[in-house]
Amino acid sequence: MNRGIDELSNHESKHAFFCHLAIRNPQSNPALRDQNGFTLLELLISLTIIGLILVIVFGALRIGARAWEKGEKDVEIHQIQRIVLENMKRQIASTCLRKIMIEDQKEVFFRGDRASMEFMSRLPMVPTTRSGMVYVKYVVREEDEGEKKRLMLYEKDIVFIDKEKGVEDQEEADFFELIPGAEDIEFEYLKGPEDEDRDPEWQEAWDPDKDTGIPLAIKIIFKENADAAPIYVIARLQAEAKKK
Repeated sequence: MNRGIDELSNHESKHAFFCHLAIRNPQSNPALRDQNGFTLLELLISLTIIGLILVIVFGALRIGARAWEKGEKDVEIHQIQRIVLENMKRQIASTCLRKIMIEDQKEVFFRGDRASMEFMSRLPMVPTTRSGMVYVKYVVREEDEGEKKRLMLYEKDIVFIDKEKGVEDQEEADFFELIPGAEDIEFEYLKGPEDEDRDPEWQEAWDPDKDTGIPLAIKIIFKENADAAPIYVIARLQAEAKKK
């Protein structure tokens, strides 16, 4: 019996000894090792995951910043276009019944087609006039690539127009660019009916040889791009259109 007690006591002593070693050396015990830290492989995997998350986050922020900048630029462009169209409407509405001599030595009140028009106005768009009355010419031209159009403006103070020679030919440098890179810009002209029972009709050109005086109104058709809906701006002329 004493021998059994001695063996049990030795076994308990050995168990306590090994437990003491396990506590002092956690690497010898897998359970304690997992509770006290990470292995190098686990650390590398964690850093890789964090790096991927950061790349995704910063990429999304960069895309968002670019979209915001593009949106701000588009808003600014739209505002400029609206201002230009509104100023054109006001200038066209201020058309005055004063004849101008054009390059073919004809005196006309107004002349225009789908891509250009010229007239006299009391409202200059370029604030450099002396008399307050200017000869105005709008021209729609194609850009170098031929896919887009741009709206150009030429103004000349009546003071500097030779009465005998009239308006001389303009060069490219004499024009101001109002709207660049548009999908389409066109003009239409409202002609009063010859018969009182009929309604006024829109036509694509205003020919002084066929059309008397000036139009009742002018329609500006502006389309920014192929996907955008066209914008219609109608300027009603205040002058008496039937005067000869």
